Amino acid sequence: MKRYKQTKNIQTGLLKLSELCSTETDVNCLYINLQKVIRQYFPADNLYIERFDGKANDPYFINELFCAPIKPQLHSDIVDFISAIAKPVYLNHDQVFILENENDVVKRPFPLRNDETQLVDVWLMAPLTMINKAFGLVAIKGFISQSDSKSEDLQLIRYIAAQISSFIQRHQAINQLQTYSQDINQLIGERTADLQQTNLRLRKQVEERRAIEQQLYFAAHHDTLTKLPNRAMFSERLEHSLKHVKRHPNHRFAVLFIDLDRFKVINDTLGHHIGDLLLIEIAERIADCIRGNDILARLGGDEFVILLDTLVQHEDAEDIAQRIIETIEQPFVIDNQELYSSASIGITVCDRHYQNAAEVLRDADAAMYQAKALGKGRFIFFDDSMRQQLMANLNLEHELRKALREKEFTLHFQRISDLNQELNNASQTLGFETLLRWQHPKRGLLNPGDFLAVAEESGLIIDIECWVLASVAEQLVRWDAEGNHNNTFVSVNLSPRQLQHKTQVRQLIDVIHQHFPNPERLILEFNERAFVQNPEQSLQALNTLKAAGVKLALDDYGHGLSSLNYLSSYPFAFIKLHQSFVKSLNSNEKNLTLAKSLHELGDSFGFRLVAEGVETQAQLDLVKKAGCDYAQGYFISRPQAADLPKEVNNHSDDDVVDCA
Repeated sequence: MKRYKQTKNIQTGLLKLSELCSTETDVNCLYINLQKVIRQYFPADNLYIERFDGKANDPYFINELFCAPIKPQLHSDIVDFISAIAKPVYLNHDQVFILENENDVVKRPFPLRNDETQLVDVWLMAPLTMINKAFGLVAIKGFISQSDSKSEDLQLIRYIAAQISSFIQRHQAINQLQTYSQDINQLIGERTADLQQTNLRLRKQVEERRAIEQQLYFAAHHDTLTKLPNRAMFSERLEHSLKHVKRHPNHRFAVLFIDLDRFKVINDTLGHHIGDLLLIEIAERIADCIRGNDILARLGGDEFVILLDTLVQHEDAEDIAQRIIETIEQPFVIDNQELYSSASIGITVCDRHYQNAAEVLRDADAAMYQAKALGKGRFIFFDDSMRQQLMANLNLEHELRKALREKEFTLHFQRISDLNQELNNASQTLGFETLLRWQHPKRGLLNPGDFLAVAEESGLIIDIECWVLASVAEQLVRWDAEGNHNNTFVSVNLSPRQLQHKTQVRQLIDVIHQHFPNPERLILEFNERAFVQNPEQSLQALNTLKAAGVKLALDDYGHGLSSLNYLSSYPFAFIKLHQSFVKSLNSNEKNLTLAKSLHELGDSFGFRLVAEGVETQAQLDLVKKAGCDYAQGYFISRPQAADLPKEVNNHSDDDVVDCA
């Protein structure tokens, strides 16, 4: 019964406390009445309120007028400990009870303190909080617990602290409201006086904002260089046209995909400034070739697209494409330099079978690449056969990835013969050229021509060539262990991709150093395609490879541009004459003279001539006469796999290709 009365007394006190905190407006009256409630309804001596910052002029700071503050009664290290916890705490002489959450009470030893610290009374404390942040403490001194559970006592002080915190927030709000009320008339007057000027400024800001939004929209949907619509805006208009076609089946429109020929050469040679000026002028010329309702956009780089709206017949697209090709072929004069370019154009006529803009651009792009492959400076309409070719290439790419994983590639080697030794009837093998083959599970043994184009386009050529280098290194080790072809060279033909970026060159050197303890036995062959687009980068890459210890060869010389600059400025140890050039020696006396001159230049520039594709005794005699140092071809030795037994070809016993 006594316990029941005590509980009822405390509940009555809490009710009084809640009513007092929700109705009282004067701080001093509140504190006096709070003390009365505490002493009347709770087993404790006094209620204490103190801010952490201890501001003397703060209305909630309780000074000696009512009772002493907390800090003189508790040592500062204890107050700091309680303040840091910022949770309800029951503190007696030797222990601390902390309310971690709703009902979970954690018991801790009394905090370490100065020997002079004395704790006379029992304290029940809780933080004062505002916006989930503690700004002070409320404490009941000399609290005598009526419960066996410290959780009830701690929840009690938390409730008291919450009521006082609520009062403080309400009181602050009232004071702020009074302050605002005092200033409101003056503020209204000032605002009224400035209203017209403010409205003018706001209207100006709105106009400026609208202008900025228009600029941002334009920037997001237009190319910064040519001011033409960009890919995003063109795709939006293309999607709109596709929806129109679905509603009106008889409607037709076309997309022209334009790519400039030789633009990269101009850009890399003369600089990006000249390239940008050229793009601007080309955009203007193309715009003059289209109709008013057509849309011209720049996708990026040297790629432009045109949406020909309302296509009556295919001839309309043909006429516009032809006009574009003819106008771009006319010379450009930029910064007093006369420049020439051309355009390859892919055209797709759009009907209901297209589902989205990406499909249209994909087909137009494919037609453009077909136009480039057929000789550039022309236009091609997309047809189903191109889509079938695209799918075939995609399937081939998938099979190539599988071939890499399952090691379906194999290497064949073709002997390179030393012609100087041939002259002395003591034939000696200089080395072997590595030839890649693919043992396709269904199509049989495939030559590089069947898959290298897709490997190049997909980027798989890099991984394939890394495998080739590692396999060649293993073959050299086997030959050396068996005593076959000691100290011979092995040449590997590499893709131009290997020279395009410094990072790729470093990776290539890492592969070489990893697999070739003697890199001087490795010859890396590149054809002229590797140097046309970016001569400076290519030359730097070749010098880096030479410094790494490998030897370099220029492949297929006499088949393409065959610039003399490659002979004098590039670090080639070997110049390999293309088989078409070798075949011409029999019927073209000038080429024979040219070959002799190349041999003489080799003595000055430090390279040696290698004749490729020697297929007859007559051709072998001619390349010897021309001064070629080395030769290879079916007449000398046919390519064969390294794991095949020794084989004698039709030439002589000295020409046995020993690829153990």
